[in-house]
Amino acid sequence: MNFYINLVILLLSLVGVVSVFWASARHNKRRDETRRRFLESEDAANSVRKKEIDPALFYTADLSVLPPIPEGDPHQVARCAKRVMIYFAEPLTNLELKMQYGPAQMDFIAEYEENFNAYLKALTKWAAEATDADAIKILQHAISLGSEYRDTYRLAADILSKQGDKYGMESLLAHAEKNHFRDPSIRQQVLEYIRKKDDKST
Repeated sequence: MNFYINLVILLLSLVGVVSVFWASARHNKRRDETRRRFLESEDAANSVRKKEIDPALFYTADLSVLPPIPEGDPHQVARCAKRVMIYFAEPLTNLELKMQYGPAQMDFIAEYEENFNAYLKALTKWAAEATDADAIKILQHAISLGSEYRDTYRLAADILSKQGDKYGMESLLAHAEKNHFRDPSIRQQVLEYIRKKDDKST
């Protein structure tokens, strides 16, 4: 009797080992295939010749939609607005950018994107020290451009909650849900903060 029990245990153990080995082999094969495809795509992208950046991507700041900039431009809003900026309504991966414009344009694209983000950050810093009325105008402008900074949304939520602006809170939440965030955890934090503030304003 013990012999048969031991035999069954041995067979089950062998099946388990084989199953684990088979699953591991499949996983490694899929991983290698994914890596192979990625490297092929990278090689193809790196061989793309330089192409002109789509003029429609360049963003020119319109300071007329904002309150008057404080004297001396302490938050460097006007200075940032003069830089060359690129605004991607639909963000692309580095691989997609290489395929469209070639690797020779990547440094320029990165610089122009950073300029755009610096502009949005400057707007948020300005709003933090402005009156509530001016701050809402500044923050709404930054949010309409897809700001990914937590403070942009938090400041707006704080003001709208304080004012009891239910419609404004709903609009803010809708923009936060629609806007792209490279970091999903930041998006989640922003949404939770707005909802919490919205609950308190009711």
